[in-house]
Amino acid sequence: MTCREFVDFIADYLAGELAPDERASFEGHLAVCPACVTYLKDYRATLRLGRIAFDDPDASVTDRVPQGLVKAILAARKP
Repeated sequence: MTCREFVDFIADYLAGELAPDERASFEGHLAVCPACVTYLKDYRATLRLGRIAFDDPDASVTDRVPQGLVKAILAARKP
């Protein structure tokens, strides 16, 4: 498995959705690639922080966030 393939499979790996042979290849790559170990660690942290950020759906946005940014994010989330 290459680093590029590793990135393609990371979400399925974390969801436990890789076939046994793909999982073995993924974990084999982790055993020899420190950069991907770091990437996986940072990816997990990003997911965790993302969940924390949305724990309170009624939380208000601080006044320090530019309104243009808020509008752009909200527009991007619309179907």
